[in-house]
Amino acid sequence: MYRTLSELRDSINHLIDTQGEDAVCAAFVFTKNDVFEYNEEIGDSLEEVIHFPEPFTQDVLADVGGCDYIYEQIGDVLEDSIRLRKGMEIYQKSVKS
Repeated sequence: MYRTLSELRDSINHLIDTQGEDAVCAAFVFTKNDVFEYNEEIGDSLEEVIHFPEPFTQDVLADVGGCDYIYEQIGDVLEDSIRLRKGMEIYQKSVKS
């Protein structure tokens, strides 16, 4: 999902309104500060971080936000975690409730 931080804030505020501010969640947020690479100078151990221009950064983050593979992997992890916990004795009582 690709959006601005302001749009994300609005979505989070809506979730808080509907689910409560103490509702648990898992989240991954990548910003323009995550779109960089290291430039290693030849013969020098100094590493320099290179950030990219805004249009480049927006395109990279749009690719990340639109990547179905990421959502499929998260869905698989959720399904695996549910299946694992449903089989655990400690959760048997709460699952039947």
